[in-house]
Order: sequence, then C-alpha cells, then structure tokens
Amino acid sequence: MSSGSVLASRLSATKWWLTVVGDAVVANLSLGRLEQQNLSEHEKLFREVLPAAVADAYFELLGLGQRPLAEHSAIDQELVTRQLAYPHRDQESLVLRPIDPLIATTGLLTEVQHELARQQERLQQGYVAAAELHQRQLHDKQPGEVPSVLVQVLTDPDEIAERWMTSIHTTQCTYRSIAVHDPEQIASALPSPLSACCDSMTFRELCTPDFLADPRGTRAVRTAIEAGMEVRTAQHLPARMLIVDDHFALVGLDPTGTSGALLVRSPALIAALTQYYDQLWSAATPVVAASAVRSGPNSEQLGETEREVLSLLVHGLKDEAIARHLGLSVRTVRRHIATLMDFVDAPTRFAAGAAAQRLGLLS
Repeated sequence: MSSGSVLASRLSATKWWLTVVGDAVVANLSLGRLEQQNLSEHEKLFREVLPAAVADAYFELLGLGQRPLAEHSAIDQELVTRQLAYPHRDQESLVLRPIDPLIATTGLLTEVQHELARQQERLQQGYVAAAELHQRQLHDKQPGEVPSVLVQVLTDPDEIAERWMTSIHTTQCTYRSIAVHDPEQIASALPSPLSACCDSMTFRELCTPDFLADPRGTRAVRTAIEAGMEVRTAQHLPARMLIVDDHFALVGLDPTGTSGALLVRSPALIAALTQYYDQLWSAATPVVAASAVRSGPNSEQLGETEREVLSLLVHGLKDEAIARHLGLSVRTVRRHIATLMDFVDAPTRFAAGAAAQRLGLLS
C-alpha cells in the first residue's frame, strides 16, 4: 500500500473518530439539558446555590435515608454546616441523615436572603461613595471648565436606573425633575425623601394628572411634599427628565426613560433645558394636600369629601380618575362636583377649579 493510501486511510479513521466523539458530546449536553428541565424547582434552587458536589451528596443521602458518617470528609462537614444533614448515633456507629427537604429549602432561602441583604448594603455604600466623589469633583471644578464628554447616550438599564435614583443626592442648589406616568415603575419615579438635605436647596417635581391619579403616584407625591419638595402638575410633559444644578441633566429617550437616556453635561444645553423647564413650571398647577384646603369663612359648608374632590379637580383629573382615587362611584363624584360648582357659582367644572384658587380656598 502506498504512503498516500495509508495517509488517506488514517485521515478517514480520524474523521470517523471525531464524528463519534462529537456526537457523544452533543448527546451528553442534550441529556444534561433534558435532566435540568426535568428537575423540580427546589432541586434547581439547590443546584444553583450549592456547589455541585454538595448538592449531589445531599440528594444521594436523601435517596438512601442515611449512610455512615465520614468524619474527615469535607463534603459531610459541609452538609452539616449548611444544615442539610445531621449526625445520628445508630447503635455503635455514627450515621448521617438528611434534613427534611422543606426545612432545608427554607434554610437555604434564608441564607440567600442574608446574602442579598449584604449585597444591598454594599450597593448603598457604593451609592454614598459615588455621591461623595461627585461632590468632590464639583468642588475641584474650575470656573469655565468644559467637561470632556458633553453628551453621552446611556443604554444599560442598571446604570440608567442608578442615575434616576441617586442624582438627587448630588444636588447643591436646585433639583428639577419631570415624572411620567409609568404603572410598572411608578414607585421609583419620584426621588427619595429629602429630610437630610439642606433647607436652602430647592427641589421641584413636575408630573401629569395621570401620574397623580394613580394611587401609587399619589403616595409618591405625598411623600415628596412631606419631605419638602414642590410639586406641580401639567397636562402634557415631553419626557422623563431631571436637571441637577448647572452640572448635568438626564433626559429619557423613551417616555419612561428606562431603556435609554441622554446624559447632558454641555453648559449650553443644560441652560436651554433649564429655561424650558422653568417655563413649564410657571404654567403648571401647584399640588396641595387635601388637608391644605382652608376652612375659611366662605368654605365652612364644604365637607371633607368635597375638599378632597376640590384638591384633585384643580389638577384637571377627570371624574373617573377622581372616583378611582377616592374609592367612590363616578355618580357620587359628579354630585360632589355639582355641589362645588354651586358653592363657587361656576358654570363648569374647570371654572370651579379656577374660582377655588381665586377665592383662596386652596392654600
């Protein structure tokens, strides 16, 4: 046989062997995926959280019921330490018995919860460190210095969420923001309480009547007002936005600002955004709590419900939204609005809201 024939034969054999090995690997991977799909939820949890050897040892022990304890085995020590098994003296020898799966799963979830709490604490410490670093950069900034990056597009959801939530802590003078109606993330639309901030700072929030009509939005607005923020409503707002002093602005590239945002450091653009925001602010309606409706000499006949309806009416909420907010029927709300219209001698609901402000019924 020639050397060429021998080489071709060997290549053919090698190709066949690689095909067999490749098929075996693919089969094993497919089997592994199939086994993973057939696992129960608590088995998946164990195998995701525990080292593979520890999880295998626990389920093996669960199948056996008990087995001799290997005192010098690192796996057995790990099972006992993690409270997945316990030693038991059976006649003259020590055996290892498994902890009930429900108790073991509960203990494992507690361990995961503690780890998440530690991670959350580290995350909060990181936020504080970032805020301190930002304050230091502001202090060291020279007058007239132009930032190296004037505009930056943010697309990472975690980074965007962090910017929305932590930027308020870097405020030195004035904080301006626009909250939009987002049912899924309405709780995080308004910034955190401002009780630790200086009284000389100004914090302003613009939101839509739809945002205020949602119960979660109402709670967020109430928290912001109690913390010292000025809140106003406007019928139409462009997008989610915040402006921190003259240092930077964050503008949502989608209505809720969660999938994309524009980080602006250009002084010229920040000045233009600030001017635009102040125009919206001057035309917006101040939000006042229901308790702020005054009981002056001309308003003694108003009941508590009428006061609550009045405080929502001035923000342009529709009858259905007011009813949903106060837990009343639409018919009842319309009856209260009719009472208010008669009280201020206004021909329409909108005129009633304007008359209430003109007569000083709202502080």
